[in-house]
Amino acid sequence: MAKKRKMIPIDLDGMLTLPQAAKLMDLDETYVRRLVTSGKIAGVKFGRNYLVSRESAMHFQKTPGRGRPRVKR
Repeated sequence: MAKKRKMIPIDLDGMLTLPQAAKLMDLDETYVRRLVTSGKIAGVKFGRNYLVSRESAMHFQKTPGRGRPRVKR
C-alpha cells in the first residue's frame, strides 16, 4: 500500500523557478539548487523541479557571504 503524503499549501506568487532565481541572483543554476537542498535559501521541491522563495533569493543576494568577493561582469 502506498504512503499518503501530507499536502502543504504553497503560495506560488512569491516563488521562482531555479532558472529564474539563478538569473536574479546572477549565479549558476546548479549552485542555486545546492543552496536550496542545503537549506541556505528557502525553497521546495515541486514535482521534479525546485521553487525558490523570491524573498530568500533577494536576501541571499544582498547578504555578503564568506569567501572571495563577487565581481561584477
